[in-house]
Amino acid sequence: MRPWLFLLPTLVFLAAFTYVPALRIAIEGLPALPKLLVPENASSLRVTLLYVLLNVPLSILLGLLAALALEGNGRLRQWVRVLVFHPVILPTVAFAAVFLYLLNPLGPLQGLLRGLGLQNPLGDPLGAFLAVVLVGVLKDAGLYMLYYLAGLQNIPKELLEAAQVDGAGRALAFFKVTWPLLTPTTFFVGVMAALGALRNVDHIFILTKGGPTGATDHVLYRVYTLGFEYFDFPAASALSLALLAFLGLLALVALPRLERGVHYDA
Repeated sequence: MRPWLFLLPTLVFLAAFTYVPALRIAIEGLPALPKLLVPENASSLRVTLLYVLLNVPLSILLGLLAALALEGNGRLRQWVRVLVFHPVILPTVAFAAVFLYLLNPLGPLQGLLRGLGLQNPLGDPLGAFLAVVLVGVLKDAGLYMLYYLAGLQNIPKELLEAAQVDGAGRALAFFKVTWPLLTPTTFFVGVMAALGALRNVDHIFILTKGGPTGATDHVLYRVYTLGFEYFDFPAASALSLALLAFLGLLALVALPRLERGVHYDA
């Protein structure tokens, strides 16, 4: 009985802020699942899927390229450290506010944007969506760079030296030796990037607020607007259940199958 007394404060907070809200979401969301077919909610799910499909590969690619630049002895190392990792230590809201200032029609990039035919990129559906993707990629790529840098440092140098002795160039050595040995790191980074793309919506609050015309209406932002602006809790709960179902399906079905081919020695 005594151990439970020590756990009681934690259990009370878990019940009040985790289990009870989750139970309420299930009770209100299950009868409201047909609301997922409402055009606005269905559009939000499509926008989120497209956002994840663009954000995750670009974040992984930028993180990998930055790690390769840091691993070498080139002059780009200092620039990579500043430009790629600096956004990681900034709050997402502050980082998005910088881009809001830069992309503003009266901002310092007005001349460049006008020359590209983008006088107000945040006012255009495609421009706003690409801006949101760009901010999300730049914000997280520095963290993935660290993971890849750790993976690169764990690769035995003897394998790369043997490849060079056999006449393999840098590109061939990368695709035949380095990239296969980075598969576990890539798997981990991919999972982290997917979760981040589904979870991080702070920059959408700052840049677009889901607009224009729902072009950046991420599902989590949609849940917020439905629940706390329109007070449509059943619809917000239904969207939350759809997101949880997708993550559960990913965790139980897709990830175990993908993990079987992750390790190079297997």
